[in-house]
Amino acid sequence: MEKLPLGVYLKRVRDSRHLSTHDLEKRSKEIGEGKSVTAGQISRIETGKTDAGFKTIQKIVELLDVPIVFILGGGEGNIDTVTIVSTDEIAQTLPEALSREKLVELLALCVKFTDEQLDAILGVTRVIRDLKRSAKDNDN
Repeated sequence: MEKLPLGVYLKRVRDSRHLSTHDLEKRSKEIGEGKSVTAGQISRIETGKTDAGFKTIQKIVELLDVPIVFILGGGEGNIDTVTIVSTDEIAQTLPEALSREKLVELLALCVKFTDEQLDAILGVTRVIRDLKRSAKDNDN
């Protein structure tokens, strides 16, 4: 997980895929779902000269083919800072996890724990997961 301005992250991903802003604009027009994103608009978002709406961000992320979950960090005093979680597993499971009340409560309780305490909780959790997998494999 990393905290940085959204535009910086999007530019980093775009550069890593060797795509120009014009490449993304072209892809956007080819997809044709709703309003396309222009190269100038992408550039202004990446340089922080304009704020992007959620739908625009969603479209750019889709064009970059990045599984991503954004956690808005407005409470930190800088509303343009986001925490970006971009592993496939987390992007797929985090929204489901956040819809489970007990998991949210567990997360809230764990915020103040030390790294050693978190390691212990993770260790127990992994043992439970592995036992569950083992039991499921034995049933098959």
